[in-house]
Amino acid sequence: MPDIALIKLEKVSDFKNAEPFALQTANYLLITGFQKDNSNRVKSLEFLFKWMSGTPDYSFNFEYARNTVSKGNTDVLGIYMAAMVKYTLENKDSAKDANLVKLNAVKILLNYCENKNNNIKMTKQLKIFAEAKAKGELEKAL
Repeated sequence: MPDIALIKLEKVSDFKNAEPFALQTANYLLITGFQKDNSNRVKSLEFLFKWMSGTPDYSFNFEYARNTVSKGNTDVLGIYMAAMVKYTLENKDSAKDANLVKLNAVKILLNYCENKNNNIKMTKQLKIFAEAKAKGELEKAL
């Protein structure tokens, strides 16, 4: 995890310069098992949210994430945020296609949730998405 306390997000250029740190933070969250009271996790999520909300280069759909993917489960929402950042920054050519970002972020989230070592419960909606993914019908289910 990068030392996010040293990363300033004030000017437009700061957000572009922080992209590698946003990706590193997203990857940290996606390889670390879920622990609700982990202070590094909380700081990482705060940083990612600030970066996602302020970057002029990318657009993130929080409404879909809150209302459909996580259904109010903030633990799942945090992992989904990390998944959106990961996909977007690793696939900049596809980042403007909201449907591709959503599809691939859900895939990343499902992979995380399906790993029992990550200790996170799937929401009812995620279970439906997991079944659709297993049938090769995830895109249609979204």
